[in-house]
Amino acid sequence: MEVEESRATGWVAWVLFGGILLVLLGALHLCLGVVALVRPEFIAGDRADQLTDLSPAAIGWIHVVLGALALITGPALIRGLDWARAVSVGLAVLAALVNFVFLAVYPAWSVIGIGLAGLIAWAVAAHGREVADAYGS
Repeated sequence: MEVEESRATGWVAWVLFGGILLVLLGALHLCLGVVALVRPEFIAGDRADQLTDLSPAAIGWIHVVLGALALITGPALIRGLDWARAVSVGLAVLAALVNFVFLAVYPAWSVIGIGLAGLIAWAVAAHGREVADAYGS
């Protein structure tokens, strides 16, 4: 019996980390969206209102849709599916853009968010195939 050597690099860990973050952030955004729809006064009047003209209901639906998309995409990314890699890179770019918009409101968290989104987007785009190869698909 011959042992096959893996060609996966350490960047696979960043891809898997991205999948785990998608699940966690998806759950968070889904919960925040439901709260915004049920009790809009919880999100009204925060510092984010300085930049958006959207109603709490619109913000709630955006969070629900993106949260559900992230919850579905996270496990698929961990599994190494092609469509999940494309959606994950798109979500990471969207997250980086949103964090850039909120840079003046939340400077430290925005810089951290932009850095993580960029790192994970690059890891998924450049090394996402290695995860699929590890599963033998």
